[in-house]
Amino acid sequence: MRLVCLPHAGGSAVLYRTWKAALLGLATVDSPELPGRGSRHGAPVPASLATLAEDIAAPLLHRPAPVVLYGHSMGALLAFEMARALARQGVSVAGLVLSGRAAPHLPFPRQDRHLMSDAALIEELKRFGGTPEVLFRRPEILAMALPALKADFRMVDTYAFTPGPALACPAVILGGADDAGTPEPSLHAWREVIAGPVAVEVWPGGHFFVREDEARLLTLLKRTLSVWRAARA
Repeated sequence: MRLVCLPHAGGSAVLYRTWKAALLGLATVDSPELPGRGSRHGAPVPASLATLAEDIAAPLLHRPAPVVLYGHSMGALLAFEMARALARQGVSVAGLVLSGRAAPHLPFPRQDRHLMSDAALIEELKRFGGTPEVLFRRPEILAMALPALKADFRMVDTYAFTPGPALACPAVILGGADDAGTPEPSLHAWREVIAGPVAVEVWPGGHFFVREDEARLLTLLKRTLSVWRAARA
């Protein structure tokens, strides 16, 4: 199987580099670098998340291995829109593992983080958690990361759900017990846009609960990939 991993806003492909060894034998791990960061620093970020999803999904149309998509927060939305883009081309993903995001069709409080000043955005990052503390002590590195982060926030802040057919694939939906943005009913609401079996789990922690317990996440992925692979045998 092929596991494609999508990061949270401002995140990079480097977040998933250790997963290749951890999931060896179960799946190949792809973590496409999004524009504006890492090896694609300076590349323009699309105006909409749906456009970015179509761009990343396109190469998967010609790969024979069953594809599972994983995404956290913005990455969960991106994975969902990628699965829809593939479905429009007649390709069904083998499954979705989505964390840290309420179902996309639910009303979401308007946020204009992409319009914040750099100073205000840095304070928001500190409040939200998940950003390595060392970055706040390295303003020159943080300054390089902020443009991509603002571009990502622009896509998330302006995201508008478009009604369409429910995705015909299984899914695992994860949320943090202390994440105010993903109350448990908003996680179960993913069943309204995913027609396959949907399992919902709430773990201890805030918005970045999966970073706080990556070992548990990898264990879940191993178990889930094994089940989904067996189902396709």
